[in-house]
Amino acid sequence: EASVTDEEKTVGSKKGLMQSMVNEITSNSIDVMAKEIFSIYVCTRWAPNSEFLQILQNEISAEQLPNMEPGKLYSQGRFIPLRCSENFQVFSHVALGETSFENFEQQMKSLAEWYGAEKDGAVSVRLAKLKGLKEAKAFDLETVVNATKTCTDKPGWSVSIHEASTDELFADCQAVKWWLAKLRDWHRAMPFTSFMSPNEEAAKVAPKEKEQILMCFGKRVASQLHRREGGQHLMTDQNAIGCHGFWDMKQAGSMLDRVLKLWRPPTCQLASMELDMKVKIMELMANMNSRLFDALPALLTEEISANSDFDGKALAASSLGVSLMRGMWQAISSSFSALRGQYTRLGQLLGSTVVKWAVCPLKNISTPEEVEKLDMALGTEDDLARYYAEIAYAKWTGHENLLLGEECEDGPLEQTKACSLGIMQQDMPEPYKDEKFICPVRPLLPAKQQLEVLQKKKGWCPLRMNSEQMKGASWFYRGRTPQKTQYDMVQNLPQKDFQAVRVMDFKSRQDSDFHLWRSFVTISLQCTQEEMAETPRWCKDPQVHHSSSSTNAVLDSLGRTGRGTKRVLQQGLHKVGMAEEPHSNKAGGKAFGYWLYNRRKGAEAWIKETTDAWFGKASDRYTKLREKSFLEIEAAELLHSVSFQRELESTGADSKRKQRYDRFASIAACKTMDPEMEFDLKYEGIDDALQMARKAHQKFEKNIFEAPSFTVKLMGVGILQMKSFKSAWVDFLTLLQAGNDHWVATKNAMLGGLAGTLSAHGGESVRASDLLGFEATFHCGSRKEMHDLEPKEAEKTATSGFSKCVIDGAKKNKELRKASPGAPYLRDEVVVRVDFRSFEKCGLHLKPTSNGNETKNPVYETFQSISECRTIDPKKSGASYPKKVKDQVNSKRYRGLLLGSGMPDEMLFEIVIDPEDFLQEVPLE
Repeated sequence: EASVTDEEKTVGSKKGLMQSMVNEITSNSIDVMAKEIFSIYVCTRWAPNSEFLQILQNEISAEQLPNMEPGKLYSQGRFIPLRCSENFQVFSHVALGETSFENFEQQMKSLAEWYGAEKDGAVSVRLAKLKGLKEAKAFDLETVVNATKTCTDKPGWSVSIHEASTDELFADCQAVKWWLAKLRDWHRAMPFTSFMSPNEEAAKVAPKEKEQILMCFGKRVASQLHRREGGQHLMTDQNAIGCHGFWDMKQAGSMLDRVLKLWRPPTCQLASMELDMKVKIMELMANMNSRLFDALPALLTEEISANSDFDGKALAASSLGVSLMRGMWQAISSSFSALRGQYTRLGQLLGSTVVKWAVCPLKNISTPEEVEKLDMALGTEDDLARYYAEIAYAKWTGHENLLLGEECEDGPLEQTKACSLGIMQQDMPEPYKDEKFICPVRPLLPAKQQLEVLQKKKGWCPLRMNSEQMKGASWFYRGRTPQKTQYDMVQNLPQKDFQAVRVMDFKSRQDSDFHLWRSFVTISLQCTQEEMAETPRWCKDPQVHHSSSSTNAVLDSLGRTGRGTKRVLQQGLHKVGMAEEPHSNKAGGKAFGYWLYNRRKGAEAWIKETTDAWFGKASDRYTKLREKSFLEIEAAELLHSVSFQRELESTGADSKRKQRYDRFASIAACKTMDPEMEFDLKYEGIDDALQMARKAHQKFEKNIFEAPSFTVKLMGVGILQMKSFKSAWVDFLTLLQAGNDHWVATKNAMLGGLAGTLSAHGGESVRASDLLGFEATFHCGSRKEMHDLEPKEAEKTATSGFSKCVIDGAKKNKELRKASPGAPYLRDEVVVRVDFRSFEKCGLHLKPTSNGNETKNPVYETFQSISECRTIDPKKSGASYPKKVKDQVNSKRYRGLLLGSGMPDEMLFEIVIDPEDFLQEVPLE
């Protein structure tokens, strides 16, 4: 008897343990907690029958509603009766072989079909027409039951249930019995009584007539059970945060269909929301831990110190002068440090540790069929808690780079790195029919935030698939249609012809299709890996000429300092009577007139002459280069195009063996120069080169374009002239030379600007660094050939003349782009390469004068102070100068000649031009 009792106790203990484990798994599970939130309930705007009138009277008695006639409160929208359904759970317990969503899907389809059948039904029509309390009696179940008992039974019915008054309906026995059955159907479907009581302002937008159905996501109950003071009803606040409506019956059915389309597992909507919910739960748990840690100093103080009452005391800076206090605080600090160390070690442990609860051992399973049934009932491993533990403990461990994409490793493509953006898993959160799909098992960062992470990687840019490449790989972005499968179960690895892009800035604006506000990103288009390997120089920051480092500018600034000091000193000595008054120049009008002509008259004439022709072409070139250099794209779409996927090996972590993928960004080395600055420099360089080539085409023999390459030289010239020792000025000219031909003068304002003659300082402010002199050498060939070309070898390696190369190249490029519309890099594309090179030194000639007063003229004096320019003899070297220069050099007023050298500030040493753009400006054909 005793042994039986012990056995019973043992069995009872095992049952209790089993029940405890079941309770822990079902009610103490983060997974269950997160999934329980995914539910929906629906409510129908109902009639103010006797049940609701009692509730309404209680609300008036409790002073929750104004003390007025109930019918008036109802008609004014201050009291809205509702009958509501049970919650339909998305994740529910289902039989083996079934999935939760398929069960939920069937429930929603049945409800949608019911709405479709009832949209013109008697209940819906009578509710829409309901005006007062008298007609509401037809919806009072007890009253209708009594009517079926007192009516006279006759064959058939003689009233329209849709149109009949309540009295007429109750008088027809067959009709009222049918109505009772229908009413009971509605009560079974909507078993719960609820109500809304809007304030006076909100009641103005209360639902009307056919606006009957309210749909709500999430848990229904939002508070504890309670009752009004003196109230006769138990009630609870009803959650309406996730509600939408009120819909008519037809709209309600359509909305349920839309919910199903959006929530199908392949869309990853459920998976994403479930992950978000789990993270929120874990954040709360982590917050509990953080709050305890932050409270430890106060708790330790209370334990160690007798004086722990801080009420009414201000916190002050520490001065541990008293040894007793210092010892006490050292004890507290030591205890706190020890506890902090425990937190740190545990965080380091949990951040990289698998933690499992071994619930119970399995009995021996003898057949594969039983194993299959068991696995059908089981789920998959979820490492989200382990992943989040590293984030939660970062406060103590000091771990950084915890955002997705911050840490990178060597990538599958040579010279790239892979930055993981998320782990994707097959059939997440559960399978759906025969569809193949994957969803994230850890929350992905929002597109804008993820792109900002990648943006911070200076000198590294993500590789991007353009639209043609995504089509070829069937790698489609479906974020604009969230009801479709979002992530395909495929491997997609980066390729060497994918283009690196640099994230620049973000703007919020409406999209053109759905008119929703979204984040749009401007990106700079960089090189492909193939392009980087074949033309590395053009994929790095370009070399830029800066005038601040030029010899002329440095020497000139030193000369000006000396001259300025001398004149200040002279002015000061004259004022105190110790020296003669310094000579001043009286030719200011002449200098200003020259400046005005060049800056205004000359420029105006040139602009008027070329407005239609040049500005239109320049605008086309600008737009074309802009489109090749930048792209504006919606942030989520961009993130998809820079995301790749690789299949992960099975880890054996669970028996489901679901396939997992690493979703990652592939980053490559790229330029660091500001893309907008580089664009401006490129465009200006192209335009400068085209202006020089265009003028050379107009001024010189056309045979210069028949050579494999040609050079155009541009130079600013200053001629010092003196009418008298008090009147001196500098005339500025722009000279151009192509091939081995003579120099020619040009009034082209743009070339004048390049040569420095438009902005040169006249009079006593003349500077050698104002006048520039440089050359541009033009070559033509394939992109790869032009990159590798050594300019000195151009004549030897060229297979055709420049003109033929450009004309044929423009045609060839069109064919190449047509054959490969999505290729960012075409090695055989023909380009014009232009190399800019400065003249070695400025040139200076100063005509000797026997008039001592002339040498004291400020303009002459400044001209004379210019140093470090090579000395020239215009009589010997001036044979190639244009007649205008020769005439001025040979005139009586001539005193000096200054030849410019140097390139314009912030000019690229090398630029590349599309042959089509070249021909648009220089008509070689």
